[in-house]
Amino acid sequence: MTRRYAVLAALAPLALVLTMSSLGWAGQGRPSPDVAARLDAVCGQTGVYGCYTNHRYGYVVAWPKKYLTGQGESDSGDGQVFSSPDGQARLACWASFNDVLGESIGQAYAQALQEAGAQVSYKHLGKDFFVISGVKDGMIFYRKTLLAHGVQASFELSYAEQLKAAFDPIVKDVARSFSVDPAFTWR
Repeated sequence: MTRRYAVLAALAPLALVLTMSSLGWAGQGRPSPDVAARLDAVCGQTGVYGCYTNHRYGYVVAWPKKYLTGQGESDSGDGQVFSSPDGQARLACWASFNDVLGESIGQAYAQALQEAGAQVSYKHLGKDFFVISGVKDGMIFYRKTLLAHGVQASFELSYAEQLKAAFDPIVKDVARSFSVDPAFTWR
């Protein structure tokens, strides 16, 4: 190994710690290895994505910096909206403690499917998550909800049809980054 690569290899753990610190979980425990790997793959692209960490409910989600700007965390602290200046794209994320809602992921899925104005073209219900996608209010939308660690967290990314080519790969990255982990909560 050359000296240059030895220095880079030695600095790699420091870079990971700094990245984790910027995401808000340094000193609060480490996220699971699976979550950390997914976040590093998406949120490590700092020129492309910002990562919003909600410390009240312990979730994180990436947002595309080129297209969206954060509007500030909600007064209740459950999430945030990121929107484009022209109103052609929007990412909303929110959460609640599931013991308050008392609903299963299946019940949340059924409720989401019945929302007024949505024409669902894709749906998938998993053990602890669901995804629905389609058209709502003239915009393409993708919604993912997770039930983990006593928290039900959701995000919905919507965008105009003319942004489909740009946003299809973004949807994949945002969905991959979306995680609920106790390491993200303030202790």
